[in-house]
Amino acid sequence: MDLLIARAREVAALNHAISNPKSTKLIFQKLPIQMRRRAMSHNPKRMPIKLRDAHIRQMQKSGLPPKSKRPSRKYRRRPSNLLNEYNRRQCSKVWLKTHIWHAKRFHMIEKWGYKIAHYNNSRGYRANYKAITKDCMIQDISYYNCVELIGPGDKLIEILKTHCKDGLTFGAKYYLKGDRQGSVTFYKKNGNPIGVVNFFYRPNTHSSEFRTIWIWIHPALYNEVIEELILSFEFIEVKPQSSSNDKSQNKLYHNNCDFKMQILTHSLNRFRLYGHMSGAVLTDTLHLPKLNENKNENGMETDAEESWYDKWYKDSNNIESFIMQRDIFNKIKTLDSPSQLPRHCVIGLTVLDPRFYCPSKKSKLQQNLTCAQQIYTLDSLASCSGLWEPSVRDEVELNCKTTKEINDIRSENLVPGVGNDSEYDEKIISKIPVILIQFPGTSSSDKSSGFTSGMDIILPAKWGLAFWLSFMYRCPRPGGLNESRSMFLENLLINSPEINHPDTLAYAREAEETKKQLIEKYFRYPPNRRVNFIKYAISSPFYCEWKMLVKEWTNEEIVSVLRDRNSILSLTTLLNNCTINNKRDMKLTIVGKGSPKDFALICLPTDEDLIKFNKNKQWGGPVQKCQSDIFEAKRKILKEQHKVFLKRAMRQRKNARKSCKEITSNFDSASIVNEHAKTMKNLYLPECISVRESCDRQVIGYVVQGGFSCSEAKGIGWGYVVIAPLLDMIQNKNNIVLVRNTKTRQYRCAKLQILPIT
Repeated sequence: MDLLIARAREVAALNHAISNPKSTKLIFQKLPIQMRRRAMSHNPKRMPIKLRDAHIRQMQKSGLPPKSKRPSRKYRRRPSNLLNEYNRRQCSKVWLKTHIWHAKRFHMIEKWGYKIAHYNNSRGYRANYKAITKDCMIQDISYYNCVELIGPGDKLIEILKTHCKDGLTFGAKYYLKGDRQGSVTFYKKNGNPIGVVNFFYRPNTHSSEFRTIWIWIHPALYNEVIEELILSFEFIEVKPQSSSNDKSQNKLYHNNCDFKMQILTHSLNRFRLYGHMSGAVLTDTLHLPKLNENKNENGMETDAEESWYDKWYKDSNNIESFIMQRDIFNKIKTLDSPSQLPRHCVIGLTVLDPRFYCPSKKSKLQQNLTCAQQIYTLDSLASCSGLWEPSVRDEVELNCKTTKEINDIRSENLVPGVGNDSEYDEKIISKIPVILIQFPGTSSSDKSSGFTSGMDIILPAKWGLAFWLSFMYRCPRPGGLNESRSMFLENLLINSPEINHPDTLAYAREAEETKKQLIEKYFRYPPNRRVNFIKYAISSPFYCEWKMLVKEWTNEEIVSVLRDRNSILSLTTLLNNCTINNKRDMKLTIVGKGSPKDFALICLPTDEDLIKFNKNKQWGGPVQKCQSDIFEAKRKILKEQHKVFLKRAMRQRKNARKSCKEITSNFDSASIVNEHAKTMKNLYLPECISVRESCDRQVIGYVVQGGFSCSEAKGIGWGYVVIAPLLDMIQNKNNIVLVRNTKTRQYRCAKLQILPIT
């Protein structure tokens, strides 16, 4: 017994010694050398599993907690985690419904509070041009904001007219029926222009005193237009009853005169299709239901709940409009181009879920070879649509089937797949109200008929991705902001919401942002790779100094763009009626070789230049004299002084560390480095003090957008010139100017042409 007690004490002491070691070795240091791994100190999974927990506890006590492994991509891409991540990333910028699709194929940028597709990763400028001319290009323009105004018709038009100046207004008879989309320049009450907005009225089929209008506003103009509407109508915002912070809720405003304004930004999507085949893509994707498919032939009441479609088409007017819309839709199938439809016509349709009519694989549509006549007029009944009704929009979005639900329906077939989709009963297929809007493209005589014409489709927001994917099965080429901008260079339709003129705040904001980006890009290059704009006599390479240019020509700083249609049409004889501080948008066509770029200078030729050009039409143009850089020596001196300072500061910091002294602010060179960088930037790009006499030829304007035109096979551009020197050119019967890009000293001869307002 004594022996057992003694051995028990030894075993207990051994256990205590093992559990309470006195050595300072860590767990992983007790392993044999052949079992040790270099990563054991920070990766517990390198330890044997029996020692892993003790190793983790030991590491936590030492104040060095083990680094947690990043979750695998498979875990991070789980649907719930992915949705949370998407919601987090949408806090600062709004995503369009097609964002996920575009993000995989496009370069995305943050603009106007949205995340928008910038350019296609496949790039290909000629492919885009071919799609516009011979095929189809599609673009998601759902970033446009739709504002709905409801109120007494006469008063509504009267108030909106106060925001118009030149040309047709909101009250033009051409637009009141609701069968045409209008376009006006929206002004502030003080007369300053904001920009171009599009609008169309709801057809007044029941002769109601109240009218409804949808105004489509570009996001660059949205805040200014909304502020003006609130002031004009004296609107007060209606706070939502629910306390949720849902950003997708539409804002509602009202006043004491029975007017209402609702922002439908989150309720509607809008896609734009350009090109000759845009009508074919639409008609192949969209399918109309049969009118009597849900009618109860016996006239007996049923317990089944009626859909919006059944209720809507109980009205005889809606039935009549459906029949008319079906006839028009069948005619569109035979058209060669959307330009054969009435200009800016509005067509309402009720279509079936397009996912039930997708082909088994993507394929391009063939050109229609039948000869179809142009459609000249449409009745206002053709514009009726259930999309105007809020209750219809809500029900349609609520009943939107997911793709999984549609695939489950397909899986129940005897032969699963998409090949039998056309055999389904239309009762199980959702009906969606949509609106089609035609835009005619350019009517220039030197362009092909219907060039850049197309159609817009407006639909409920929740159905955006379903329709987009269905369109993609017909192989239109998707486009972004770059593609639409290049199209403006081809058709020169600058009276568009996308184009901001120099007398608007939107232009000023955009120009400042562009200037900042280009300056940052310029200084990312090393000094020996930067263009010396001082030697090239370019006073403002990244910004158009309109105020300074107008002041130097007219002694006034007021900048305004000439928009009066009559003055533009009769500019050669009636320009004396216009104030001389105006500018006008012009088209430049290069004579011979060369291509104008953005920010290029438009200059007046001398008499000697005109004589040389008249003798030889292929004359290359004069060359700007190389200017001396007065800041070059100063930059070199500052650069050497800065190097000496940096070396001295580095030695001082090094000595302070060795002697364990506190590093004072005298050794901190960060602020001095920043100040030096700012000074050097000002010496490379000095502040602009003159434009008109900045180079050998007098400057009269700037090129806003330029490049090579595929439709004209030459370099073209458009910009603005001051009218005062333009009058002198007209008196001298001269339409030749000189154009010089910012990165060259070579002037090019170009023909000047006034762009019409369309």
